[in-house]
Amino acid sequence: MGFHVREVWNHNLAEEISAMEDSLRHYPIVSIDSEFPGCLRPTPRHAGEEVRFADMKFNVDSTDLIQLGVTLSDEKGTVAGIWQFNLEFDLDRDLHAKESILFLKSHGVDFEKLRSHGIERIRFGAAFGGLIRRRSRPLTWVTFHGLYDLAYVVKVVGRRPIPDTAAEFGNVMGKGFDAVVDVKYVARYLEGGAAVAGGEVGLQRLADELGVKRRGEAHTAGSDSLLTALVYSKLKKKVKHVVGLDSYVDFVYGISGRISRQSVAVGTTPPMVIPFGNCRVPVYRIAVPVPVPVPVVYRSCRPQYPIHYQHRRNVPPRLSAAVGYLAAV
Repeated sequence: MGFHVREVWNHNLAEEISAMEDSLRHYPIVSIDSEFPGCLRPTPRHAGEEVRFADMKFNVDSTDLIQLGVTLSDEKGTVAGIWQFNLEFDLDRDLHAKESILFLKSHGVDFEKLRSHGIERIRFGAAFGGLIRRRSRPLTWVTFHGLYDLAYVVKVVGRRPIPDTAAEFGNVMGKGFDAVVDVKYVARYLEGGAAVAGGEVGLQRLADELGVKRRGEAHTAGSDSLLTALVYSKLKKKVKHVVGLDSYVDFVYGISGRISRQSVAVGTTPPMVIPFGNCRVPVYRIAVPVPVPVPVVYRSCRPQYPIHYQHRRNVPPRLSAAVGYLAAV
């Protein structure tokens, strides 16, 4: 079967959202992957959950999503379509880690086109949030090591900072997503899955072990979301005789405990979705000065240094000061 990634820019957003909405009626498994501009505050490999979550919150609150890849499929693994949403991103204005940008450029991400033709973030949040709100059936959201992926979706759709604690974040996910599957968490049930659960195996390595072929360029959101969908379909069959869905649904790798499930009726607005007309500038609660970052890269983050920053229009003064402090140390 051939796979084609549908590139979505500002000019064709409405058309592609409509096409995705049509597919969701019969293909309710939503596999996602995000590309983002690196981590301003990296996390040591063996940091505890509180530190990992605090760093994730800082990084997601401080930076903006670059790409969101979405692959829709059904329970049999049949793929309906792959979308790659390309959001506006200006290297002269938006916070980023320079080496992360070089990494993404080396895999084909066109930052000049993102600057000139990327989807306006508020517009994307409203369109994608509306898609979630209008769903006609429950959706299963699939990720690989997906804490950052889910956090960026919550941020761009809800247009608000990430909650202060992992428990509060779990509550938001439980209200906004019908079901969540983290493939990295599921992989622990494979024979020899301890290496995956311990963080030593990435998506590509797991795909190779399962005999799943990648389509497209690695580290682009559309291709990675497709690979996540194909790996999940194969993995689900591999572990079904060992565990049931209840053993891994609503667990996110990196957060202990299950997502707090508070169902939201299909056709209603998930609490993380703010109506378009009520958009407000988020209030960032970041202490200044921030701790000096430890130069150890956590598994889910790109290389961190040097940090590039600009005092852009929408950066709260306290955040600008925090980033200035980071760049100076």
